[in-house]
Amino acid sequence: MIKTENATVYIGNNLDILPTLPDNSVDSIVTDPPYELGFMGKKWDYDVPSVEIWKECIRVPKPGGHLLSFAGS
Repeated sequence: MIKTENATVYIGNNLDILPTLPDNSVDSIVTDPPYELGFMGKKWDYDVPSVEIWKECIRVPKPGGHLLSFAGS
């Protein structure tokens, strides 16, 4: 976690961080999850995020908050 006067940036695995955050507590989520492409044979890119993660991503933003998620086709 990086905390400044105006912002807190959480860096880490969504599975670990999102469940610790209260409802309606986040202004924005920016994420670059695995694309399930097996990029360069890396194990971390063989699975896509679960439905549970996306439910958490809907639960934590404040009204008017936003989600920016990069994805592959």
